[in-house]
Amino acid sequence: MTTITTPEAIAPADAAALESGGIPPLPTERAALRRHLLDAIARIRPALEADAEANDAGETLAWPSVAALYQEGLLSLKVPRELGGPEVDPLLYLELIDELCYVNPSAGWCAFINSTSTAWLGAFLPDAGVARIFAGGRMPIASGAVIPRGLATPVAGGWQVSGRWPFASGAAHSSWLMAGFRIVRDDIPGPEHMILAAPVADAQFLDNWQVMGLQGTGSRDFVLTDYFVAEELAFDLLSTDPRQGGPLFWLGRPGFVTTDHAAFALGVARRALDEIALQAGSYQRGYLTSPIAQRGALQHDLGRCDQQLRAARALCRESLADAWEFCLRHEHPDLERQLRLRGACVYATDVACQVATTAFRYGGGSAIYNHRVLQRCLRDINAAAQHFMVNTSAYDNLGQFRLGMTGVNPMG
Repeated sequence: MTTITTPEAIAPADAAALESGGIPPLPTERAALRRHLLDAIARIRPALEADAEANDAGETLAWPSVAALYQEGLLSLKVPRELGGPEVDPLLYLELIDELCYVNPSAGWCAFINSTSTAWLGAFLPDAGVARIFAGGRMPIASGAVIPRGLATPVAGGWQVSGRWPFASGAAHSSWLMAGFRIVRDDIPGPEHMILAAPVADAQFLDNWQVMGLQGTGSRDFVLTDYFVAEELAFDLLSTDPRQGGPLFWLGRPGFVTTDHAAFALGVARRALDEIALQAGSYQRGYLTSPIAQRGALQHDLGRCDQQLRAARALCRESLADAWEFCLRHEHPDLERQLRLRGACVYATDVACQVATTAFRYGGGSAIYNHRVLQRCLRDINAAAQHFMVNTSAYDNLGQFRLGMTGVNPMG
């Protein structure tokens, strides 16, 4: 396994140079912001689609896609308004990431990782840390891994941290990393779930992203060894209330990230369904003399998949709207809402896997080639379904709650 010492060794792009240009001001009124961002996605769609094969071959998002996403504000969708971001509400965010993932799953995945990571740092770090990362009004790009794989020793002014974190999607075009760690006292890791911020150049990356799906996300492991983290560059994920930003940052865990994964699943499945519908009118399989659109089985399955996907989207929207009422009061959604948010996210992923598989099967032999949309949808949704956030244990947790059991953990 090769160690890559800097992100420049993964991609030649200079994230700092891109960030120095900043992003243009975005509308603040919701309807205008929605229209602006949807139009932006439509504008850059040709570039995102053209980069699909280059993303896979390079095992990270190609630079033209990164630049296009950044300059349209699509890598900072959740960033607090005080820091120059649009801070879109969850329902609009669901729609936007859905649309990006429809166009290009790897680009959509990086967009939500970068948006969420940058927003977390901006909303929860102490003021001094935010001032450093967002210095001069710049809009940074962040990525990383929340899972607390690091261990830290308290030292004067901060912590000495070591660890290895998997799945740093989008790190090759990021300037900052966030990473989860626990504080060790008397040889025992504490209950805190700390999040640190570190410049990407301070980490070592492992060349271990050779995978079957989402190749273009560049989700490599990274390592920090005896690394000093100052107090202003860390916060406790479990106990810190948002220091900046509005209702969005009261969604809590897992609510703040369930929208990411639900939107990804919905967008990829919708693309697969549209793709087979587009092909069905002209595609003939085997010895058939008429297009597969004439097959009753396809008609039935297409209709069923359409309804299942719409139902999954409606469930996600209902769960978000319910939780949003808490956030508007600057309260974290209660346990039941957190369980339902994650459950809806998992359900959307389950449905998306079924839809993409059905569409792929009807695509026949031509669907198996790497440049075909159907095989990319199949690979990418199944790779995404391996993520812990969409683990089917979410159903167990919701079931335990329905049974009145105590100690239910929505992140279990």
